[in-house]
Amino acid sequence: MSAPSSPAAHLPAPSATAEELTRLSRQPSKELREAVARHPNTPAEVLGQLAADVPAAVLANPALPLLRLAQMAQIQAWSGLALARLTALDAAPEWLQELAMRHPDPQAQWAVAGRVSLSAARLRQLATRREWQLRAAVAPHPDLPADLLPALAVDNDYGVRLSLAARADLPPEVLKVLQRDPHALVRRRVQLVGTGTRPL
Repeated sequence: MSAPSSPAAHLPAPSATAEELTRLSRQPSKELREAVARHPNTPAEVLGQLAADVPAAVLANPALPLLRLAQMAQIQAWSGLALARLTALDAAPEWLQELAMRHPDPQAQWAVAGRVSLSAARLRQLATRREWQLRAAVAPHPDLPADLLPALAVDNDYGVRLSLAARADLPPEVLKVLQRDPHALVRRRVQLVGTGTRPL
């Protein structure tokens, strides 16, 4: 009796068609799905389905920049989960982050806000969004442009001010505003940070 063949034996050929790749994308082998996600002939729709499971492989697909130009409508139809998983990766390009910011699913936007590496333009965009959770997420970001701090210090939502108060590098004028904040939790956090106590 011959031994069962390994998943590697069924990896898609360089000339695999879109139909073959679509079929292979449904196989249980993660190795096989990653290979499909990296294949330049994989349709944009299938890449969107694979992105939630193997996002790094999708980002590594050499055809992704071309698909952005030729099949943007299909990419815009990707789910919020797919975009969230993709944009959480360090390698996610700016255009993909922008797509996530415009997606109606909040988890795609939150994934962008949670990135360690964000451009100054992206930080400005997040710091002025209507959703307070996004403003709160970037308020403590070390690369946040300093000119945004005064506006966040008087934000309408105390959750944003509370997040900002966790910073140990606030300029004196912003610190004074937070020390007089109407919410006791914000004032308490400023005090804890000032004494070197880790905020809860």
